[in-house]
Amino acid sequence: MDLSYPLRRTKIICTIGPSSWDKDILVTLADEGMNIARLNFSHGTRESHQEIIDRIQSYNATSGLPVGIMLDTKGAEIRTGDVQDPILVTKGEEVIFSSTAATHDSGRKCIEVSYDGFAKDVIETDTILIDNGEISFDIVSVEADGSVVARARENGEIGTRRHINLPGADIDLPSITESDWEDLRYGAKQNLDFLALSFIRNADEVQQVRAMLEELGSTSKIISKIETQKSVKNINEIIDASDGIMVARGDLGADVPFEKLPAIQDEIVCRCKDAGKPVIIATHMLESMKEHPVPTRAEVTDTAHAVATGTDATMLSGETASGTHPIVALQAMVRIHKATEEHLSRLETTYNIHFRDSAEEEMDKAIALAEKEGVDAFVLITESGLTAKHISKFRAPVPIIAFTKNSSIQRSLTMSFGVYPLQVDFDASDDVTMQEGLKKALEIGLITRGQKVMLLKDRANHMEIMTV
Repeated sequence: MDLSYPLRRTKIICTIGPSSWDKDILVTLADEGMNIARLNFSHGTRESHQEIIDRIQSYNATSGLPVGIMLDTKGAEIRTGDVQDPILVTKGEEVIFSSTAATHDSGRKCIEVSYDGFAKDVIETDTILIDNGEISFDIVSVEADGSVVARARENGEIGTRRHINLPGADIDLPSITESDWEDLRYGAKQNLDFLALSFIRNADEVQQVRAMLEELGSTSKIISKIETQKSVKNINEIIDASDGIMVARGDLGADVPFEKLPAIQDEIVCRCKDAGKPVIIATHMLESMKEHPVPTRAEVTDTAHAVATGTDATMLSGETASGTHPIVALQAMVRIHKATEEHLSRLETTYNIHFRDSAEEEMDKAIALAEKEGVDAFVLITESGLTAKHISKFRAPVPIIAFTKNSSIQRSLTMSFGVYPLQVDFDASDDVTMQEGLKKALEIGLITRGQKVMLLKDRANHMEIMTV
């Protein structure tokens, strides 16, 4: 990992797939700045995902800074059926969508859908989108036999198992399918660091997963993905029930009017910061880098905007999972993060984050003192990770080096803004623990001799500024 100071504070999640599951590429991604590896259970096999888990855990066993692991569920979704050749449609052409497409003989092209309740749910919208809007259709009519007649807005082709969106419709499918529950139990039993729940619509769905984690005694953290209008409407209760939030802009951007997406994204980031919950901006961050070695200027600006608003993390999807340049894509995101954070450090950036208790107020005071004294880093001891998360909430302008004795707590902090977690054996004396932790931080290169750091012991009740 590039540890040249100043340290990057916004975290990066990389989706692992055919382009990156080779051991050497995985290690290079980790060394170049991947904080969390995302395993997308919409693709791949249980066996292939386990290989990645084993490789990352092997890397963590010898690395001072760990890579977190996120299991991302498939979720309930509607897809087109299997076809031998792509179905070609032309602008203005009427086609039929049906769960029993093979039985239709109307002279129109028939597109099979994977969901028997399609006709019932489609009445809640006026549009059908394929692949998040690559092809779109106006709904013409819903027939008595349950088929749906729709008119193409543009030319296109529909291949096997393409994703279908019904913008604004409340799909009558469980957010967490039986297959998802099997995957979640699999991840929970291994205490994978983060479990990302697709198409979550309310807090009750999150609480069901929470109950399962408690039953299994799992330390896994729940990340709720915001992908529908319903989840946006219920955002406050979902944030409260979750350990973190992912703004999954692919499906969300297909379910809400696309021009509203930036405002929704920014509002969710603000609400998560107020709640002290990590937030991830995901999908289409550097999409063009799936094929090209340089991002578009719009992608650079989009990623920089996410950093400037104070998100905890940004995520690479196809760029690292199936793209031609996985390592180059990560390096590009690191460059954007660092340049944006350097720019922000020269500005008076105020996030207006609210206190929820006295502990958070103490952390805000610690940050104010650190800024006044020109401190280069926070160094702290934390049993549960809460102290580090409190400082992270207020977007400390310098890195937060957190010493914890628990490896699962260490990995849970890989998502939190600005936090660099180190596993350190705790001594009966905080002073000895701090000395051992500082020694480790120096060896790794998180801090250098001559830098000024603020030591925090026993939460923020004891503050000490020292030169390393």
